[in-house]
Order: sequence, then structure tokens, then C-alpha cells
Amino acid sequence: MDCVIIGGGVAGLKAALTIRQQSPEKSVTLVDTEKEIGYYRTLLPQFMNQALPEKKLFFWSVKDDPQLKVISGVRVDSVDRRNRCLYLDNRQTVNYQRLLIATGGKPIVPAVCEQAFCSGIYPVRSLATARAARDWLPAHPEIVILGGGLVGVKMAAHLAGFNFSVTLIEREGHLLPQALSAEAAQLVEAHLESNNIRLLLGSTVEDIETAGKNIRAVQVDKKWIPCQTLFIAIGSVPDLDLLKNSDLLQDGQLEVTTALQTKDRHIFGAGDAVTIVRNGTFTPWTWPQAAVQGQLAARNLMASVPLSLNCLSRVNCMNLNGLSLAILGSPVPEAQRRRYSRPDSNVYRELFHRDGKIVGGALIGDISNGGSLHTLMNIGGSTEADLEEVLKPCLESFSIGSSSCTKFRRRATLTLSEGVY
Repeated sequence: MDCVIIGGGVAGLKAALTIRQQSPEKSVTLVDTEKEIGYYRTLLPQFMNQALPEKKLFFWSVKDDPQLKVISGVRVDSVDRRNRCLYLDNRQTVNYQRLLIATGGKPIVPAVCEQAFCSGIYPVRSLATARAARDWLPAHPEIVILGGGLVGVKMAAHLAGFNFSVTLIEREGHLLPQALSAEAAQLVEAHLESNNIRLLLGSTVEDIETAGKNIRAVQVDKKWIPCQTLFIAIGSVPDLDLLKNSDLLQDGQLEVTTALQTKDRHIFGAGDAVTIVRNGTFTPWTWPQAAVQGQLAARNLMASVPLSLNCLSRVNCMNLNGLSLAILGSPVPEAQRRRYSRPDSNVYRELFHRDGKIVGGALIGDISNGGSLHTLMNIGGSTEADLEEVLKPCLESFSIGSSSCTKFRRRATLTLSEGVY
């Protein structure tokens, strides 16, 4: 085998397709635990509320390509670096010349949920679980979502309004604590509440009550809340069990360089499975990052001079059932902040900056020129005076054609045309 990829999520699949396109003479074998791959994990909430048919989830299907082999529904038990082979749980062995580990993450499940031993609890991350939840929901409409991060907020926004009662619980004092400042989160919270979503902030699930084999209620702040369906969305951890005896892990983490290479020159990593080391460690676990890393890893697998991943931000963009949200980077407490707000239009935009350079921010309600702002954040070089202008929505700044904005638009265009990893 030329190249073997473990993991059929967006990072692994993007890598496989990139190798086949750029190196048609190379064979690729992709191994994944799920029976089906090539679907948008980000669209699972819309699928579960039956607003999206299953066929719309998929962006890829198996093609007739003798050089691309997919082994699905099988888990890799271990990696034998000495003999360059994988041992699968079906007793099959797969040899490799170059290996990409893109196993993604596995959901964190609190002990109180693991010990409940009842139906109606779903740590949604896979299509199989989403299918089960989709079938379960119509007869069990009292929903509680544990976790107010990106996944939990998106699920709440898309499940509300479909004859479901939705309660969203977040341990921290505001929603999206790793992505938004408390002030920015207020707009998201108000939007969800206007859609009849109950928010319980600074809280968590303390206990679970069952009726027969089904969940009936959850205890929050010593009070019982009716709950027929509990979604767990408090995050995930890298799925690295297959590497326990490989000597690739450092303190339980799969560390890679900015070229996505592990300490074994034949093995690379991408997506939620990896921790990137560059003047510290970074875990930019988002769908856009996984896609970019998959493409870069594919290029570097066989390259004599590998390219580095320069963009380490957790950029993300979504529509919360009527409210647009673009995250450029997490809040930076020690940085300065510039804000733009139009409360009457549900618009709030903020940028965190240090020494005149953008280091984070978010756009809510109006996400225009978000791509240019993200590029400016990566290439740096702005001034504080420029920040006032570029923070305004597109119609108020970039369309004016001011000299400063024109300059940065030109720089952003050049950077994008050269390819930013």
C-alpha cells in the first residue's frame, strides 16, 4: 500500500481525494469505524429535526476507483510502526508506506449520563446515532441539551420550533464561552430565547430520573426538569486508543509539527485527533480546520519539502436558524477590543487586537467581509486606525473603497490566491 488513512471524517476523506487527484499513480486505503463516510457532520441537527433528507447529508459517495479502497465499519486496534502495518478488529492486517491518522474525536459523556442505563440519551457525533435520535424524537419531544458550545447551540436553534420543548444547559456563565465574549453571547442568548428555548447558565445535570427503561427527568440546580430526550454536547477528546502502544503519544496527545508530521517521519496526523506544536500547543478543532489540514497532510505525505500550516485559528461560520454567526478566533482576555453594534438590527461585531494586529473576534447578525477579516488576522500588519474601518459591515466600509481597506483587500486577495494553509 502507498498511503493509508485512518478516519473517514472530513480530514481523512479530503486527504484521500487530494492524493488521488494530485498523485493518480498512488494507491490509497481509507479505514473507518463508521459504515458510511462522506457526510456533513455539521448538518446532523437539521437532519434530526427532519428538515433535511438524508441524501442531502452526503457530499461524496464511493466511486469506481481501483486505486482508492475504503474499508468501512472496521476499527483499527493498533499501529505497528516497526513493520509499518495496522491491525484491524476483524483480524485483517493493512500495510502502509505513509500513514495519516485522522481518527477525529469521541464525545465526552459525564458519569451521571453513563450510569443512567436508559434510552433517550444521545451523545450525537455519528450518523448512526443521529438516525436513532431522529426516529426517537417525534414521540419524545421534551428535549434537554447539555452543553452550550457550538454543537449544543446549533442543535438547540434547529430543534426549536418543530413541536419540541428545548432546554439548553451550559456550565459557564454565558453561551459559547470558548468562542464569544460574554457581551457577544448576549445576542445569541436573546435570539435563542426568542425562539422559546429555555437557557440554564452556570448549571449542569446533577442526576437523572427514569421511567422504566426511558429517561423522564434531569435534576439541575436541585430542581427536576421534564426530559424525554437528552443530547450531550459538552465536547470531545481525540480518539487515540489505537496508539496506546505506538510510542507516538506525548502525555496522551498526538503531537504534530505545523507540517502535520508526527515524530515518525512516515506518519502524519490531521483534524481533531492532533495537537499542533508551534511556540506552544494548538487544538483548532473545527470542520474548516479539519478540511484544510486533510488537504495539507495529503500534499505533505509524499513531499520532500513539506509545507507548514500557518492558519491555526478556530474560524467557524453558521446560521442559527435566522441569526448569522462567524467566529474569527477565541476571545483574548489580555488583548484590546474594538466593537461595532446595531442593537435595532441584531448586529454585533467585535475584534480583539494586540499591537494593531487582529488576534480574534466574532461577527453576529451581519458577517459581511468576514473572510477578508480572517485573512487580515492571519497575515497581520493592520493598524488600530484601520481596525475601526474594517470592523464595520461591508456596505459601510469595504464598498466605500477607502485607501486602507483597498490595500488590505488587495493583500487578502494575493494571500488567498497563493493558498493559505
